Amino acid sequence: MVRALPSVPALTMAFWRMLIASAMLWGYGYFKKQKPLDRKDISQVAIAGFFLGLHFACFFWGVRNTSIANATLLGNTGPLFTVGLTFLIYKTISKKVFYSLLIALFGVLLIQRSEIDSKSTALMGNLVSLLSGFCIAVVYMVAKNIRKKNNTITYGRSLFFFAATTIALVCFFTNISPFAFQVKDLPWFLFLGFVPSILGHNSLNYALKFLSPTAIASIPLGEPIIASLFGWILLGEKIPVNYFIGAPFVLIGICFILNYSEKNKPQ
Repeated sequence: MVRALPSVPALTMAFWRMLIASAMLWGYGYFKKQKPLDRKDISQVAIAGFFLGLHFACFFWGVRNTSIANATLLGNTGPLFTVGLTFLIYKTISKKVFYSLLIALFGVLLIQRSEIDSKSTALMGNLVSLLSGFCIAVVYMVAKNIRKKNNTITYGRSLFFFAATTIALVCFFTNISPFAFQVKDLPWFLFLGFVPSILGHNSLNYALKFLSPTAIASIPLGEPIIASLFGWILLGEKIPVNYFIGAPFVLIGICFILNYSEKNKPQ
């Protein structure tokens, strides 16, 4: 979608994605009452929303300033950062999870290796995409404890609202208008707000109650595989040989991570 709407600023798209997703969840909560967010957790949700907003701002901007392959790869480095943050905070990390993560990342590198070189990428776009990976890792680390006490709808609608507010501030400081789009672009904003945000990202919010942040951050590592399939089916793009070499490593690594990660009992 970021590439399909070249006339719309990346930050504008990111802003409306989060705002629409938040509005949809608030609307759902109006018709089906939800338990309010625990007041003690509002500040933590705001922090998570702040970093989620930075994640999408950086990722959308990165897609516009480097290859989609690089932006996807570097934007999905969240598991590396969650492993690092977990080790720094708790001074421990499961060896099985760590080695499984390396297997998955090795597969991603095999798929994208032809795209990763200084001649075909923009350095700043790569760095910003990498920063988006760090930001999403912080979101999952902060959200882990919040999700134990709050339901998915209540948490998600506030998270997306704070993310939209953060992106709006970024737009203000970078002199980019959130209204720099045409009416014909609205259906695509609605698509972004519902499909990848509510059905996608909010599903990960739900799973955070039962899986570790590293496990949740590892699931999107399958994105390059799915993107390659959609490119072939919808656009007729030839699937590279690297795909068939790296895909098994990604899938096996993710399966191992989900299997070895600590699972919490439903509450």
